Amino acid sequence: MSNDKQQTAIGIVNHKIDNLEWAFQFNNDVPVMIAEYINGKREMNLTIGDTSTSNIVFSDGNGNTFKIFAREKGGNK
Repeated sequence: MSNDKQQTAIGIVNHKIDNLEWAFQFNNDVPVMIAEYINGKREMNLTIGDTSTSNIVFSDGNGNTFKIFAREKGGNK
């Protein structure tokens, strides 16, 4: 038995986006823009508070929604 391992080099290129926007996407549907870079920091931050009504909901306009929310640990839907 041989313990020889073949290694493959993988190059990852990070390309800075000039005309920048942030989007979300359900499966392979059309991406939906949620924010764009105008003048300022080149990052998007989402903050959710610590109350039962704190949430962020993404909707694609086709009835699909994705919700991020605060809840008690071990909570059910």
